[in-house]
Amino acid sequence: MPQIEQYGFVISFFRLVMNSILMTMIYMGLTYGILYYILPRYLSKEKNWVMTTGILLFFVSAIALINYLFFIMVFSISTRLGYFPTMPDMNFIIPIWSRQILFNYPTVVSFAVAIKLLKNWYTKQKETEQVASEKFKAELQILKAQVHPHFLFNTINNIYSFILNGSAAAPQMVTKLSGLLRYIIYECNEPLVKLEKELKMIRDYMALEKIRYGDNLNMSLQIQGDPAQRMIYPLLLIPFLENSFKHGTSRMLTHPWINLDIIIEGNILHFKLSNSKPGSEPETTGAKGIGLNNVKKRLALHYPGTHSLNISEDILSFNVALKIDLLLPDNKQYEKAIVTENLAYELA
Repeated sequence: MPQIEQYGFVISFFRLVMNSILMTMIYMGLTYGILYYILPRYLSKEKNWVMTTGILLFFVSAIALINYLFFIMVFSISTRLGYFPTMPDMNFIIPIWSRQILFNYPTVVSFAVAIKLLKNWYTKQKETEQVASEKFKAELQILKAQVHPHFLFNTINNIYSFILNGSAAAPQMVTKLSGLLRYIIYECNEPLVKLEKELKMIRDYMALEKIRYGDNLNMSLQIQGDPAQRMIYPLLLIPFLENSFKHGTSRMLTHPWINLDIIIEGNILHFKLSNSKPGSEPETTGAKGIGLNNVKKRLALHYPGTHSLNISEDILSFNVALKIDLLLPDNKQYEKAIVTENLAYELA
């Protein structure tokens, strides 16, 4: 206020605006030069510390010199406008200029660099999450793509053999297969399906196999509990059944059997499957075909830390005991699964 009273509002305002514009230009040149020219060279993989440091010192010195010339120009114009009675000498200008370099420069640049580094870190985190999501989806797509042909190949082979033999059961098998295909094509593209539909598919699949083997197969299916409002990842259980028929029942010459018990306790699904096997077959628990290996990977991806799988065999039987946590439509994990799968579809 004393300066306005002494030199007038117009002169004081003009000097303030002129000084602010010049200082802003200095700070912008310094800040953007360091952010987009110097800093990337420090952060690059091929670092050259000596050269980059030399460029930084030269750049800061050039900015400081330009700043000093701006100081001289501002004081000169201010003197001509009558703001100063005489041009200030170096003893007055240099201390003010030194405070700009020693305090204002580091403060402005430090804030700008901190914001830039934080932004880069956030961007890297998002890129990492995106890459992880793409990898997750790619793995699931590969696993699902392997499950569908594997399942269909086995079933169509069974129907083909019945048609060659002129069996009257072939049309019934085609009808049931059409229901399974409808489920695979229209339902299994969703991230999650109703447990009721997955269990119906299991019943239809076992019915197809029962038609194939007739009275030669002793098959038992028991389902306990209420599957309503429970969700599960599609085609997660069927590979175990495929494995039991392919490596067990189909190789038994006499008295093949399969027992499947599914128990639903609240949000927990217990899946217990046992089947007969040739007594002379070597123990190859870890190599029972594509389907079984795939379902292990899918369990690890979909239910990390929330499932248990125990596969064992003895001379006469092969046994699977699986326990997983089912999801509910109002469950946060269910919403997360939907978002993750949908995002992955968009990325793919």
